[in-house]
Amino acid sequence: MLVEEAVNRIKAAGRGTGKDWAVDRVIDFLNTALLQVSALLAANKYPPIVQTIELEDGDDLPENYLYSCGTYPIRITNGKVEFLDDSMETIRFRYFKNIGKVIKTSDNMPFTNDAINEVVIKGAVLLALNENAVQIGQDAQLVTALQQAVAGGLAGGLATE
Repeated sequence: MLVEEAVNRIKAAGRGTGKDWAVDRVIDFLNTALLQVSALLAANKYPPIVQTIELEDGDDLPENYLYSCGTYPIRITNGKVEFLDDSMETIRFRYFKNIGKVIKTSDNMPFTNDAINEVVIKGAVLLALNENAVQIGQDAQLVTALQQAVAGGLAGGLATE
């Protein structure tokens, strides 16, 4: 799915609220929703967002780091890695990543899974409507239900894109 389709769907959801959002603002909503869904997927241990890197003592964590897969003999302070075992030169480090941002409408959505893209779009719609103080209680319940369905699907095999 192209970002353009997601933007058009979000803009269409805002019609009638007295606000027509600029494309850049809609992309901001979309990026916030992508971060929220990335955190949801990481909490449910979604394999496609696992990244592996080699770390050296004193390295910075990657910008897209959410949290580590497992435990490592390291200490992390202010985004810097400190090895607890001085005899180690590098550590193969696995972590859950933030899926990233979209920049322009010609970009592809970061997820190829339609169910996940639906949750991202619905989340972006809620963020946009909430900015306009539109009553979103029922919509928020729907997105929560969608998130739970995606999380449940992850456990049941949805995790294969």
